Amino acid sequence: MLDAPDLHNDLAFLLHMADQYDPLLAQRLSVFLSPVSETRLLQESVERRWGAERLRAITSSDQQGRSVLQLVALPHLPPALFSFSTLQVLKLELIADAKLTAQITNMSALRELHLYHCSASVDPGALQFLQEHLEVLHLTFTTASEIPGWIYSLRGLQELQLTGRLGSEGGMGRGWTLGSLRQLRHLRVLVLRGTLQKVPAELSELAGSLLKLEIHNEGTRLLVLTGLRRVPGLTELHLQGCQLERLPSALLALSGLRSLDLQHNSLRTLEELLGLQHLRRLSCLRLAHNQVLSLPASVGVLRALELLDLAYNQLQTLPSALFTLHRLRRLLLAGNLLQDLPADIAALRLLNELDLSANKLERLPAELFVGCVELRVLNVANNSLCCLPAGVSALTLLSRLDVRGNSLEVLPLELGCCSGLRGGGLLTEGWLMHTLPPQVRDALLSEAPSRPSSECFPRFPSTQWSFHSALESRI
Repeated sequence: MLDAPDLHNDLAFLLHMADQYDPLLAQRLSVFLSPVSETRLLQESVERRWGAERLRAITSSDQQGRSVLQLVALPHLPPALFSFSTLQVLKLELIADAKLTAQITNMSALRELHLYHCSASVDPGALQFLQEHLEVLHLTFTTASEIPGWIYSLRGLQELQLTGRLGSEGGMGRGWTLGSLRQLRHLRVLVLRGTLQKVPAELSELAGSLLKLEIHNEGTRLLVLTGLRRVPGLTELHLQGCQLERLPSALLALSGLRSLDLQHNSLRTLEELLGLQHLRRLSCLRLAHNQVLSLPASVGVLRALELLDLAYNQLQTLPSALFTLHRLRRLLLAGNLLQDLPADIAALRLLNELDLSANKLERLPAELFVGCVELRVLNVANNSLCCLPAGVSALTLLSRLDVRGNSLEVLPLELGCCSGLRGGGLLTEGWLMHTLPPQVRDALLSEAPSRPSSECFPRFPSTQWSFHSALESRI
């Protein structure tokens, strides 16, 4: 009777009458109303409704072809889950009692686990299995106190992503409230999404293994970055939403850095680029969505750059030193205030992608089509172009050309020489397509060829078609 919850009114009177009639009946009713009975009923309900057949029906595949199963808002994990020996990715969300038992050892293919606001506990047998097999862990929480302590013992973990309030509540996010990372000796990737005010000094415990660090700070200013000096082996660094106003001096200690992402900050000047000349392996630099007013000539010291992203800043001109970066393959300058593209662009002969959309360009230099013959993607949408040079025919590898939102009145016939644009690679207004001869238009709208063609226009059996006849018809 002590296990029965407090009863009131009619239900209390019913239990009293049952006790007067038959004490055994009252005892059975009280057991039925007890928390123990309720838990058991929930277990039986989950077992019936979430059997192996239903779980198999909601299992999907991700882009990498891995099997993925996501369970949301269940009272506990269904026992049938632990029989899925081929499941590779398990996502658990809003499950109050997500207990991983020793039966998880049957899930031999499991390599990735996502826990979204789950109170997850593990048995000793399950923990040993996770230590040996789990490679990727995504953990989303409200406060750091919700992080289970067993995650710090996953010695085989290679990637850890933490999303939530990472700082101590009393210190307004300044303190690092997580446990020691010393046992995560194989960790290669660490992603932190929260509101930190300093780079954790505890990263030094990962100095021998950590290769990639991401901090997404949700607009909170990251004040102290000296902790970066403690992980000199980093090859990839992302600091987004950290309200950085200048390039951090701590970057000088990362001599092996290959990729640097400082998007969505408050950078206004890049004068510190000269100090990055010691980063001889830096091949990717992303500075989009900042407030950069000018690009200094010191950008020329970054000789190894293959990707430079300066989109959505406030650039009005480009220095000549930019065009000495002969290894550049992708140059992204969308959303700036550029009115002119220097003819020196022709020096970037390896360029594969050039994004100049949402600027104020009125013309494209002819040198672009002479020197950048490796271009595969050219985006000049939302500018003030009044014509597209006939030299575009030299870009035989071009597979995507976006000219929407300009002041074009006609498209050049030479677009027919760009066989890679067939099948939807040319993005423009529908009425502009009708300024092309039917044969050229039909060729561009047809399916892309299986291999590049050297012919500017297709052969038509019933019509003798040539560039000269097209030009004459245009005239």
